[in-house]
Amino acid sequence: MEAKTLPGALKMIMKEEGWHQARLAREMGVQTTWVSRVVTGQRDTPVGNAIALLGRVGYELVIRRKIDEVEVKRREFIASVATATFVPASNGNPYSNPEYVMLLSDRVEMGLYGSGGISTLEESARHLRRVRDSVADTKDVRLLGAASQLARQVSRVQYDARKLPQAQESGKISAILARQAKDDSGQSDALNELSSFYSYGQDGYHGERWARQALSVPGISPWQEAQGFVSLGRALGLLREKRHSYAALEKAQEIGSELPEFERARLTGNVGVAFYDQGDWGKSIAAFQEAVRLIIPTSPLLGANYMARQVQAALNAGLPYVAAELMNTLSCVAPLVSSARLDGYLGEIMALSSPYREVPEVRIMRQQLRTLLT
Repeated sequence: MEAKTLPGALKMIMKEEGWHQARLAREMGVQTTWVSRVVTGQRDTPVGNAIALLGRVGYELVIRRKIDEVEVKRREFIASVATATFVPASNGNPYSNPEYVMLLSDRVEMGLYGSGGISTLEESARHLRRVRDSVADTKDVRLLGAASQLARQVSRVQYDARKLPQAQESGKISAILARQAKDDSGQSDALNELSSFYSYGQDGYHGERWARQALSVPGISPWQEAQGFVSLGRALGLLREKRHSYAALEKAQEIGSELPEFERARLTGNVGVAFYDQGDWGKSIAAFQEAVRLIIPTSPLLGANYMARQVQAALNAGLPYVAAELMNTLSCVAPLVSSARLDGYLGEIMALSSPYREVPEVRIMRQQLRTLLT
């Protein structure tokens, strides 16, 4: 079998290998959302990237002359394709090239989910500053859309590095650029991120505002709708509207039950955060446990963060032995990532575990924490 387009190639691979989108994403080393966008034709990918990604799963890209096409020298054609990703725009500024900006966005995302935001903070912020200068007067919707995605990934990096004001600013930039690009999907994603950032800062008012705006965007995907309801539920919880909060979280879980594994894991983890904020330790522990199970193979960063929140919930629930057992696993995963958010959670675990410091298992747990925090 062969395919003539990248979306067709990914569908063919999944059929031949018996994989779903999450498995293909894991084998390629990309996020499930990337696979979903490419398969549905919502995402372009430079040829150089396609060659590398297909190679990771044992497939190759074959370039050949079309029948009855104008004669093109094969060597010149292959050379031009191979270097297309790296050729600057005609004005000499690579940041005005949509493919280049999209490539940067992918790299920022993969670096974040692989090892955390601290290691990529300065570089990603520098890219965003340069892109903002390049799109100031442009009407190129492809460049605006790519810039919006980069801004959103940078906002996530800043959030993970606990640079909350910067994350909120970058999130607003992403939403504005997506609106200018007429990119409803990008706009919904950016608004959901903004809601999450404000709720993380305990600002339920703005968290609710951004969540409702995200849900009002037309044509959003099931993932975006589910995430919108999670964002709304968390914000309403902060506003002490528990009944409406739980209704929104239940709606999110209902919509998200059929999502691919990576998206379902993120959604479930965010539901756990919303329950945690409201002091529902039992529900938060269960949600974090499921999120960790689903996401650890794909993202050590998110797995470690959700596991740390699970330890916090167990300590708050008066379950020190459960917390100590979880900490044994977390102590193996945490060194793989560089995350200020995770470091903050570990510091909070140290404080929460203090009343149980005479319990032998907790004493060992606290020694593990000291090792991780030094």
